[in-house]
Amino acid sequence: MLFSLYNEVQNMTKLARDLVKYVRDKAKGRYAKGNECYVCESSDNLDFHHFYSLTELLNVWMRKNRHDPKNEEDILNIRDKFIETHTRELYDEAVTLCHTHHLHLHSVYGKNPGLGTAEKQKRWLEKLRNGMV
Repeated sequence: MLFSLYNEVQNMTKLARDLVKYVRDKAKGRYAKGNECYVCESSDNLDFHHFYSLTELLNVWMRKNRHDPKNEEDILNIRDKFIETHTRELYDEAVTLCHTHHLHLHSVYGKNPGLGTAEKQKRWLEKLRNGMV
């Protein structure tokens, strides 16, 4: 009984990880990553930062829509619906940062910033860009 419950929890955890990976892998092809850091204009070691955390967006959307993927086919169906629903957050609400500024942003707002921090992140980056931080 306990072993069965453990396996079920492990499978759910793996599916949740897989879902984020599947969404990210599909979405990557359309990212419009810039050629320089928004803050310092460096062209080295660039990252693509979502103001709305993909993982957080996905978790909220799944709960709201009561999605409970059981297998890879479910994940693929959910992935496409999620990307269609959140096109703006995935592609327009993002910025290119050098790795140093990307790490700095996450040191301030955390590894998975809450969805309510998107506008604050933008203002903070603008201040950083203008030498006000």
